[in-house]
Amino acid sequence: MIRDPIFGGIDWDAVRQLAFSLGFVLLFISLGASTSGHWYDPYVRAWEYIQAHMPYFIGLSMILLLAGFYWAQFESGRL
Repeated sequence: MIRDPIFGGIDWDAVRQLAFSLGFVLLFISLGASTSGHWYDPYVRAWEYIQAHMPYFIGLSMILLLAGFYWAQFESGRL
């Protein structure tokens, strides 16, 4: 997704597009939450949920990082 298929490097336009999209989504969530309370309420609730289920999120993050690493290795032809 952020790897340039022609030259093999990082596609910085895709990185900027992903960062802008993520920022816009988070801004939209914050604006929606600020109409009925504080703008940071969704993030506080998400963090509380993560803290309540920490072992599952640690395991999930480990699996996702390994899957991303091996996918990148497979795409680059090293695996």
